[in-house]
Amino acid sequence: MEQETRKFLQAEETAEKLVETLKQIHNEATSYQTATRELDDVRKRLLSLIESTEKVVNGSHEIVKILKEIGGPEILSRLTEVENKSKEDFAKQSKVLNNIKVLIILTFTSSAVAIITGIITLLR
Repeated sequence: MEQETRKFLQAEETAEKLVETLKQIHNEATSYQTATRELDDVRKRLLSLIESTEKVVNGSHEIVKILKEIGGPEILSRLTEVENKSKEDFAKQSKVLNNIKVLIILTFTSSAVAIITGIITLLR
């Protein structure tokens, strides 16, 4: 009877170990499924990134192609023209502002003279 009790206890212990092992296997399988889903999400995002990058590269290729057709010296020449035109326009605007400044000073001066003349006339 004692031997049967030992065998029964061993069987129970083995069953508990088996249940524990099955739980671990279940947890690992669940973990692998989660990892698989996450990797699938990462794969989808990478594909999206690759597609976006491809579009940018294609657009950049078109820009480089156009710039090559125009030519570097031509681009620099046009930029220099724009810069020179901007300088000319700035000089013209500066001249106009100086003229306006002179007109304002003359207006204030004539107004001051008129006020002083009016005061002198009133005081006589």
